Amino acid sequence: MKKQFRVLALLALPLLGIAQEPSKKLHLGFTVSPNVGWLQITNNTIPGQSSEAARMGFSYGVLADVGFQKNYYFSTAFVVTSMSGRSAFTASNTGPGSHRTEYTYKVRSIEVPVTLKLKSNEFSGRRFYGQFGLGSGIRLDARQDYVLSTPDGTTFGENINITDQVNTFRLSLIAGGGVEWKVGPDVNVLTGISLNNGFTNTMSGSEQMRNSYVALNLGIFF
Repeated sequence: MKKQFRVLALLALPLLGIAQEPSKKLHLGFTVSPNVGWLQITNNTIPGQSSEAARMGFSYGVLADVGFQKNYYFSTAFVVTSMSGRSAFTASNTGPGSHRTEYTYKVRSIEVPVTLKLKSNEFSGRRFYGQFGLGSGIRLDARQDYVLSTPDGTTFGENINITDQVNTFRLSLIAGGGVEWKVGPDVNVLTGISLNNGFTNTMSGSEQMRNSYVALNLGIFF
C-alpha cells in the first residue's frame, strides 16, 4: 500500500506543478464521465476463452488545462475511474461435461492522463477542441462476478475480490474531441467524447487481455 501511495504522489506531480502557472493560462475544473468498457483477448492461451458484451463504468475528479501557446494546451486530470468488462469460458458445447462461465470484471483505479489539447478560436460562445496523449493509472481494487452454467443448473458468484490478480499499473492511448461552451465570464462547460485504449495487460496471470473504454466527457472549468 505504501508503494501505491508513492506512485500516486508521482502521478499527481503534473497537477502540483501547473498550479504554479500564471492564472490566465491555467483553467481548473471538475468532471463526471460515464463510460462503456470492454475486454479484448490479446493472446488466447486459454482454449474456449472469449470477450463478451461491453459494460458501463464511471469517472469523476478534477481537470486542468495549461496554455503554452495560443490555442495550445497541456491537459491533465486526476480522476477515479471504474471500468468494467465481460469475458466467458466455454469448456465444450455438448455432452455431460459441458459448461460455460461468464465473468464480469470491475476495476477501480486512479488515472492521470497527459494529453495535448488543441482548441479553436471562440465563436458564438463555443470552442471546439481535439486532444491526444497517454493515460497512466494505478489500480485501487478489482471485483469479479461470475455465472457458471452446466447441464445440472446455474451457480452465481458476486463481488469476489480479485485485486491481487489485476496488474497494479495501466497505460493507455487517449484520443478525443468535443466542445467547450462559454456560460459565464469565467465559466466554461465541456462536452466531448474520448477513446481510452489500454495497451498493458489487465491480469497479472496467464490471461492475456486488455481493458479499454469510450467515455462521454462532461466537465466545468472555472
